[in-house]
Amino acid sequence: MVGSGLSNGGEELMAINPNIPKTVNAGEPVTAEGWNVIVNGIIALTNYLNSTEASSLQVSLTNVGLALASARVTATRGDGVIFQAVAPVAPANTFVFSGLAPGPYTLRAEAPGFDAATKSITSPSAEAVPLTLTPNGAFMPAVFGAPLQAALQQLKNANIAVSRIIDVAGRDVAPANPGADNDNSPVLAQIPAAGLPVAPDGNAQLVIATSLQVQSSVEIPSLAGLTLAEAQKALEGLGLALGKVVTKQKAS
Repeated sequence: MVGSGLSNGGEELMAINPNIPKTVNAGEPVTAEGWNVIVNGIIALTNYLNSTEASSLQVSLTNVGLALASARVTATRGDGVIFQAVAPVAPANTFVFSGLAPGPYTLRAEAPGFDAATKSITSPSAEAVPLTLTPNGAFMPAVFGAPLQAALQQLKNANIAVSRIIDVAGRDVAPANPGADNDNSPVLAQIPAAGLPVAPDGNAQLVIATSLQVQSSVEIPSLAGLTLAEAQKALEGLGLALGKVVTKQKAS
């Protein structure tokens, strides 16, 4: 077997060019020459795999919460070539590099709302390499179901501004002055979702239930058979005013 140089990401790798030995028919003995070709081929293949086989590397991120879905992990080789890890699919939480040749790398992890984290490693690694990200801003609290007044106070404590509030009927409610009628209206939706970062120049939006408008009502008694004056007096006793009166004459 003969090796020749191939390029793989800037590295010179050995290619396999096998010598085709003489074939034999069933029952014929294998000559010493043929056997040596087989042995030498296995040795060359083993050397090739040992020198070119890429390794996998796993990286686990901690302290990222829901931001894991938007995180990015890269590995930079000494010559500046950058490799990007495959993101995890729930419920897994580790990023995977498949195809890293053995050697030193600089890992970098970044996610919205966090400072980037870096670490120098040597691949391969028998265990997942941990990286911890540090938050650099506010994160949206869970305000679903909370009364509006309590939700606004919670967001204020977290230094998160509210840019818009609407009720389920589509009416806008002033965030700075939602009114007493809306104080106890529960929050039905929030943007962004709980646990996600809020940019320093970003804002939150809320959807609340429609406030109940209670109107007083009075049961009107039957006025049939009363004179106009008697009917008017009965209505005034209930706090009602008599409206337009239409008089019709009986047909003779």
